[in-house]
Amino acid sequence: MLISEIITEADLLVPNAVDTADKLIWINAINQDFFNVVKIPVFDSFTSVLDQSQYTLSANVRFKNIDYVMCGVVKYNELSPDAPNPLQNTFRFDDGTKVLTLSPPPYTVGLGGLVRYSRIGTTTYTSSNLTIEPDAPAEYHWTYIPALAAYIAHSMDDEVKAANYENQYKNAWNVAAQNYQRAVVS
Repeated sequence: MLISEIITEADLLVPNAVDTADKLIWINAINQDFFNVVKIPVFDSFTSVLDQSQYTLSANVRFKNIDYVMCGVVKYNELSPDAPNPLQNTFRFDDGTKVLTLSPPPYTVGLGGLVRYSRIGTTTYTSSNLTIEPDAPAEYHWTYIPALAAYIAHSMDDEVKAANYENQYKNAWNVAAQNYQRAVVS
């Protein structure tokens, strides 16, 4: 479903005179909110180099979204102040440089490294390109319609419609979050 179609459908649900630019601001917020609620697992990988502790990952990885790091058969845990032994199998990640640091470094060359993280919305929607799709999986594009309708209804002080549409998309997102959570086993 295209962004232009989402706007058209939301306009049918809540007739309005709101500018498309304002709707796009809301769609950008909806896109970010979707990924804050629905944690879709994505994987990045690397191959170990003997005694090398730093590996550059994909630009889409964020520290707060990493939930699993493994190299070979060794699982690495997030380095935190309350770690029982901060010298044993820990990782850090720098959001600026996208560098993953493993401590201790992998014990041999050629091991497969795996990083599981939650997907994020990366697209910023603009009025110059309404023919693109949301970052969410296709089966959840429809949820952007009631979400946008809720924003529009709020802007028009129609709280009854806003609450109705808000319940629709939030319930769908909660089901999606549960479905993706069940799919992930640590």
